Amino acid sequence: MKPDLAKARQAGFGLIELMLAMMLGLIVSAGAIVIFVAQRQVYSNASSQALIQNADNALSAIITPVIRGAGFLGCGALGGTSATAYVANPRTPLTYDTSSAVQGYEASIVPPQIITGANNDTTASHWTPSLDASFASSGVSQGSDVLVLIGAQSDASPVGVTAFNTGSLSVNDISTLPAAPQMIAVSDCSKNAIFMATAINSGSNTVSFTTGPNGALIFASGSQLVPIQQTALFIAKGDGSQNALWQGIMTGNPSSASWDMAEVIPGVSNMQVRYGIGNAGQATRYVNASQVPSLGGWGAVTSIKLGFLIEGNLGSAQIPNGPMNYTLFDKTFSVPADSRLRHTFFMTVNTRNTTL
Repeated sequence: MKPDLAKARQAGFGLIELMLAMMLGLIVSAGAIVIFVAQRQVYSNASSQALIQNADNALSAIITPVIRGAGFLGCGALGGTSATAYVANPRTPLTYDTSSAVQGYEASIVPPQIITGANNDTTASHWTPSLDASFASSGVSQGSDVLVLIGAQSDASPVGVTAFNTGSLSVNDISTLPAAPQMIAVSDCSKNAIFMATAINSGSNTVSFTTGPNGALIFASGSQLVPIQQTALFIAKGDGSQNALWQGIMTGNPSSASWDMAEVIPGVSNMQVRYGIGNAGQATRYVNASQVPSLGGWGAVTSIKLGFLIEGNLGSAQIPNGPMNYTLFDKTFSVPADSRLRHTFFMTVNTRNTTL
């Protein structure tokens, strides 16, 4: 008999064909998943590398001008020429402290691991010298140094002084000065005075003060005035529970002043600072903050080295077999075996006051 061709054409797939089709589909799906995961890893890695590079650039752009301006008072410098400071009843020892342009706090405890998002450390004795009380409420990432600088605002230009009056001085242009209360420095290149401006009067182009350069300390017409800024740089927990570089600006009258703190660069998990000590403006050795007082004091600092540990997003690197170690100067830090890409970054900046 001849086969029934109509019935043959109506027959479906057999079990073997179905299983083969399913296996091929699984192989194709698995390949697609592998490719997707690999591409996602590549994207996350590239994205984190870009973030880390941006952090490197941002660190240089933000920190360099602040360090360069440390101690700069127009045409004079803290410690370089005769300086008189009028800062009454500061809230803490560090508040508007003009005894030196640079001050630092060395982290005396190295944590077992640097864990992203760990609570800030508020124990002042975990730093040498003990951390200033103005940091007590917010705290700092354990094991990370703190750097404090004071000098002319990095984006400010000197303003010419035209006359000195009782309790005030007249200037060429008041428009470039910040609102009061504001620390101000006046210099005629032979002497300097630092005081708190209580009012900045745009109508009369005058700067008023309660305590300042009157009586024996007289400045000639043609002196320069610059706004002074005290800046703190430190690491603390930021948005999204990720460590970040923070910047604090001291604001307000000395008796009630506080840090205006802001997160500036996310993903910076640790900062170490070393201070250049030497002669004639040239650093011959770099030491930590606890060693500076015995080597000439903070006025002897001519340059600053900073080391940072920067991390990318989760999923930006292969998970290692165990914790990883990173070294910043003479300290080694351990980080968990997670999937974050990490990178160390170093920079050295000379303080501007050493050239005056």
